Amino acid sequence: MNSKKIVSVLTTVIIISSVGTAIHAISFFSPLTQDAQAFFFRRRRKPKPPSIQQKQPTTQNQSEYNSALLELTNAERQKAGLPPLRFSSTLGQAAQDHAEDMVRNNFFDHAGSNGSQPAQRAKKRGYSSSYIGENIAAGNTTPEETIRQWMNSSGHRENILSANYTEIGFGYVKNSSYKYGHVWVQVFGSPR
Repeated sequence: MNSKKIVSVLTTVIIISSVGTAIHAISFFSPLTQDAQAFFFRRRRKPKPPSIQQKQPTTQNQSEYNSALLELTNAERQKAGLPPLRFSSTLGQAAQDHAEDMVRNNFFDHAGSNGSQPAQRAKKRGYSSSYIGENIAAGNTTPEETIRQWMNSSGHRENILSANYTEIGFGYVKNSSYKYGHVWVQVFGSPR
């Protein structure tokens, strides 16, 4: 009788929904053969953060995404009887900086890798505002999917439909090495 040692291991599977950032974790116990144990428990090198140097969209694509995001955002505001937002290149620079930071450092959060918050990043770019807001999304491949996801989330929808904001900027990075592939940022403001 061939007796292979079998070990049970707690396995966690992360599922990323088709709308991007919704993540669900389920855990279960599963038996592993010695061969599988050798594969799963061998020492692994820490993966290098993805390089964003050559993976950013072209300036033309970025401009097209900015136009589409502005049009889609303002269409939602118009439905709610709100005035349209104006595009701010300064807020766009702050948004792009944060998108690049998330990809470069392989994370997804409103706080930057240095602990910075949206208002601090906008101020660093020279934007003086009484109100700053930010929406982030990851995994979506188009502006339409991203706006739909934000509008289906109460906090993100609240930013899009806030009467406190008059301007907006966008950031976007596509990188196949980044865990979500795509990251989108909206930064809202009202200049002083």
